[in-house]
Amino acid sequence: MKGDSAGTDRAVRSASRADVPELAAVLSHAFANEPPFTWVQPDDELRARVQLAMFHGALRYIYPVERGPEVLLDNGAILGGAIWTPPGHWKAALWQQLRTIPGLIRALGIRHFRQYAQRGKAVEDALHRAHPSDPHWYLAALGTDPQAQGTGVGSALVRSGLERCDREGEHAYLECLEHLVPYYERFGFEITGEIEMPEEVPDQVSMWRAQR
Repeated sequence: MKGDSAGTDRAVRSASRADVPELAAVLSHAFANEPPFTWVQPDDELRARVQLAMFHGALRYIYPVERGPEVLLDNGAILGGAIWTPPGHWKAALWQQLRTIPGLIRALGIRHFRQYAQRGKAVEDALHRAHPSDPHWYLAALGTDPQAQGTGVGSALVRSGLERCDREGEHAYLECLEHLVPYYERFGFEITGEIEMPEEVPDQVSMWRAQR
């Protein structure tokens, strides 16, 4: 995929294990101040550390890069990434979740980790209760480097993932905050429900795109 509003050449490709550190950093910056992340870890400094560790662990164990995540590059630098996971693999097994814990503890320390884990589980449980059972590709996260936001990075990544869904004849699913609904409706997603989140976390919207 080439071209954007700035006229530079860009390309979307499958993420690789070598991309994990840079992609984790980009996603960490993209979600630095987004709910529910700010609720799970309110302290800015701790959140910066733990989100880097969280995305690093997710890309290695929860949503492994070998299964579907994609990156958009410009002159070799990752400007954004989409964490896609294939049908039947949206929910991580216990052993996969356990593999991420050491990195989170190193980032937070054991005292802060306990609260982080408790709140993180509350958010995860809310999303899991709403997750559909029909087979689908799951867009777990879409993030753009803050300096590249508004230049079409996210749109290119969404289109690339949906092209794969169409080739394979699969549905697609995601959750998002309400203000992002019009953005995803542009790609054919439709609202299927509202997800009640814990405490002060804004409720999210579940969205589904039927196979084409």
